[in-house]
This record gives sequence, C-alpha cells and structure tokens, in this order.
Amino acid sequence: MVVDSLEVGGAERHVVDLAVALSRKEHEVTVACSVAGDLAESLEEANMPIRSLLDQLVKRRVSVAYARELWTLAKEERFDLVHAHVYASAAAAAIATMGTGVPLVVTEHTEAVWRGRRPRLVTRWFCRRASRVIAVSDAVKRRLVKQDDVPPAKIAVIPNAVPANPDSGSGTLPLRDELRDRPLVGVLARLQPEKGVATFLKAGARVAKVVPQARFIVVGDGPLRAELEVLVRRLCMKRNVRFLGFRSDPRALIELLDVLVVPSLTEGAPLVVLEAMAAGVPIVASAVGGIPDQIRHEGEGLLVPPGDPAALGDAVLRLLRDPGLARRMGAAGCRKAATVFSHAKMVARTEDVYRAALGLSPGSDATLKEPGAWALP
Repeated sequence: MVVDSLEVGGAERHVVDLAVALSRKEHEVTVACSVAGDLAESLEEANMPIRSLLDQLVKRRVSVAYARELWTLAKEERFDLVHAHVYASAAAAAIATMGTGVPLVVTEHTEAVWRGRRPRLVTRWFCRRASRVIAVSDAVKRRLVKQDDVPPAKIAVIPNAVPANPDSGSGTLPLRDELRDRPLVGVLARLQPEKGVATFLKAGARVAKVVPQARFIVVGDGPLRAELEVLVRRLCMKRNVRFLGFRSDPRALIELLDVLVVPSLTEGAPLVVLEAMAAGVPIVASAVGGIPDQIRHEGEGLLVPPGDPAALGDAVLRLLRDPGLARRMGAAGCRKAATVFSHAKMVARTEDVYRAALGLSPGSDATLKEPGAWALP
C-alpha cells in the first residue's frame, strides 16, 4: 500500500483500515508513505510494517525522489502487487513499477477539482500504467472516464466502508457538562477550503437565532483554523462554537451528536458519513461527489446545495425541530451502513480487483500470493 502520508484524512484512514483488514486475512501488507503521522499508531498496534521514505510530505506533485525510494523498497521486499492511493503516491508508484512486471492498482478517492492541465496528464498516464483502477464512487468513475480517458472496463467502483468500532462510546468530550441537554451539531473535517466549514459556521449562526441553546463543534485542524475562529467572532457565535482540534476518538464524538454536517464543496466518498450512519446519527450534507451515493435525500439524511448556508441551516433546523424524523433517518443510516457499506464486503471486492490484476479469476479460491511469480528482477 502506498499513500502520501499517515496524517489524519479520509483516504489515509481508508488505507489503514484496509491494510489491517487484509493483514487479518493473512495477506502480508507493508504500508509505504512519504512521511508518517498520527494514523501510524493503528498500524503499529497491528504489528504492521510501515516505511516512511522521505523527510517531507509529498502531496499533489510528482516526486522522483519518492519514486526512487519506492523502487528501492519494492526491489528489497519483492512485493507481488502495489496498491497506490492519492495523486502523488500513484504517480510515484507508477514510475517505481515501470518495467518490473509487478501489477499496479490505483484507487482514486476524489473528483480532484484542484488539477490543472499537467496533473490531468499525469493522472491519465498513471491510470494507463495501472492494471486496474478503483473509484470510490460513481462520480469519481465519471471523472476518470470523461476527463482522464480511462476505459470503463478497467474501473471497479468500490464504495468506501468503515470497520465495526469495538471501542465505540469510549471517548470523552471536552465541556461535556456545558453541552449536556443542548442540541449538538458537529462537523469533522480537515480545515481547508474544500471542506466548506465556513458554510457550516454561517449556517450555525442561522440555526442559533432560532435555537439559541444549540451548540456546534468543529473537530479537526488545518490551515484555515485561525481564519475560521475570526469568522466565529464576527458571527457573534463564540458562545455557541467550540473548536476541538485533532481528536483520536472521532467515532465516539460522532455518537454524541444530534446532527452531523458535511458541508463540503467537493468530495469523494467521505468516511465520516459512513461513521455517522453506523452510529445512527442523521446527516445534513452537500449534494456533491459521492455523497448522494451514500445517503438518500429524505432517507438517511438531508442533502443541500454546496456553499449555501441558508439551505444548510434550514435542513439542520428541520432535524432539530423533528426528533422523530431525525431518529428515523438515523435508524435508516444504521441499517444501510451494516448492509450496503459493509467493510468486509469492501475488502472482499478489493481482493477481487487484486486477483484480476494478478490474472486470477475474481472470487476464485486461488491464493493471491504465488512466491516469485510477480517479483521484481
């Protein structure tokens, strides 16, 4: 597995959870990255090897140094297959596996609206190099086909999923006494522009005018934190909003929410949506990317246009005013998380992609590992 870093993020957590699940199924998995991060702890607890290859993060760029280190690692470890996630790691892995005969699988996690002409050309190249490409949503598949000219037959759509959480409810929430018996609305995201947290705060100000006792938590950190804290003061919401920063227990926090908000301006298939569904928490989310594939409007939650504080605030108010509706949506989400978005099914479908990349039949009982058959020279 290759991913840019092991810092907290949706793609990164997907990699960690998938790697641990594959290891438990007796696959030998190594996770490589340009730099490690907080999520490395989960891999260490599972006794899984981590290879941090550089002293600085490689993100949204092609790094020859990163590719060279990956090539050296692959030559030493003689892997049977490389599975790369996120632009910089996919590009580096595509370079590192050239001429080796080692199959490359690439997972595309987002619609990648940040890309200019050169990154689009690079994406087209590494997808052409890959034996198989996984898209986490139909929206990502459409982007791959229309913008990157990837043949549809090469793409497998495998929705994200989250594993069962045995430690559910073990977290502690700061200011819990202050928040007791108050409606609690939250967003869990890295604080960067595309996550739409400013829209969430503006919507919160609209909600607070009607439900002044409501409280709003922002879980996560990032480059916009200071700017968002200024916005809170400008909205006169300092009493209502708490920034909790990075937390190691996001699932426990989600369980305490009355409503989870996902105000993203662009998305792939966010894990936080699935975690809220698994916890039975209703969701208000932007109708972007793969989110409509995860939740149905009026089913497991409410969908609103991106970047629209009024629509977002009105949807949150609707759920706070109608606890029966909120409970029904939460229960529907819980059922869907356990069936449609089963983590075991996601892992099994990923194994089938590996089999196809290795020239084996999907769903066959043939072992994925045939020593020496796919090793680097």
